[in-house]
Formats: sequence, C-alpha cells, structure tokens
Amino acid sequence: MIQFHDVSHRYEGGHDVLSHVSFSVKQGEMVFLTGASGAGKSTILRLVALIARATRGQVHVHGQTLASVKPRHIPAYRQRLGLVFQDFNLLNDRTVFDNVALPLIIRGHSHRDVGRQVRAALDQVDLLNKEKVYPLTLSGGEQQRVGIARAVVTKPDLILADEPTGNLDPEMAHEVMRIFERFNQVGVSVLVATHAIDLIKAMPHRMIHLEHGRISMKVPLSVRHAGDFPYA
Repeated sequence: MIQFHDVSHRYEGGHDVLSHVSFSVKQGEMVFLTGASGAGKSTILRLVALIARATRGQVHVHGQTLASVKPRHIPAYRQRLGLVFQDFNLLNDRTVFDNVALPLIIRGHSHRDVGRQVRAALDQVDLLNKEKVYPLTLSGGEQQRVGIARAVVTKPDLILADEPTGNLDPEMAHEVMRIFERFNQVGVSVLVATHAIDLIKAMPHRMIHLEHGRISMKVPLSVRHAGDFPYA
C-alpha cells in the first residue's frame, strides 16, 4: 500500500525535515505516526498525498512511484485518498450536507448519487440528523466527524489523518479514533499522525516513532509497559 525507501525531504532554504526514512504500511493496516511537533509526521502525510515530493528516495503508493506522477494527474491520484485535518477545514457558509457532498460534486456525480452517498457517510459518523445545520453550530468533535465523513464519502481505500484529535477533548478524541478503527475494520487502510501517545497506547495498532526526521527504534518512555508496540 505505502512504501518509503530511504526518503529525505528538505523544504526550500531549510534543513532536512525527513532523513533516510524507510517503512511500509500494508493494505488494510492502521498505523500511527508518533513524535513531537516538528518530527516529520505531517511531512510524511504530505508526501503520500502528493502535496509535497521527496527530495531524495522513493515513495510508492498502490504500487505507483509517486515521483513519476505528473502534476496534471495528481487530482486523479488523490481520488483514492481520504484526507482528515486537525483544523477541520470546513466551509462555514455551507451546510454539513454541502460540505460532505463537495468531493462528489467536483467529480461529477449525479444529484441522486450525491444524496445517497452523503447520507451514508453521515450515518457512518453518527451525524445523519445534522445534515441541514452549519458547521459553526457544532461542537469540535462533531466538526471533526463531518471532516471524516467528507474524507470517506468517495469510498477511499486509504485515509490520511493529520493530528485529527489535536483540538478535541479526551472523550471526543477517543470517539474519533474509534471511528477510524471502524473504517479500518472493513478494509480501509489508515495512517494517522499524532502526538497523543496516551490516547493511542492501548490501541492494538503499529506505531512508527519519529525523532528529528528519522525513525527511532527506541520505544518512548510514555509507552513502555507490558504491551507490545512494534515499530517499522
């Protein structure tokens, strides 16, 4: 599904944000990218989403070498991805329904298909009764669930989530992670960047820990307990 081979990335005029990173994520796997702010977690998601490109090394997704994807083909490539953001990125002047429908409308789906798929996605995140309201009337947890519904409405086989619980209280954060697990249980691959070790340490999924742009094989003190936390 995802393969990084000796990947480094440097922002223009800066230092290496990633250095010689290699790991893989299997089809149907849920994996957490952990590490402090600035460790390189978000950069990895940006490379997978082709928001940025590796300076060195190779990134493969769905068996495709991303370095070979031409700019005009990036929108088609992203159709297989669902993106979830920390800051929700919702359109506050549009209803919940319209926010979730946007990816389908952009892709030219019929009005009938849009209605069916939007309501199915909202039902999956327990927000079917909120389709006519506006995002600013919702709690932070509800807004993030709208963001998840928008990410999955096109039925992607890979979800990328960048600090999806960063703005949520603990109860809502747990609920959001449970929603990701539900999608994973039906075969969707999920890659989540998070620094919320206390939230995920009891979840039975692999963690890839980053320190200063490199994968660290050292288990962070905060997750050392009797459980097994395999790394890349």
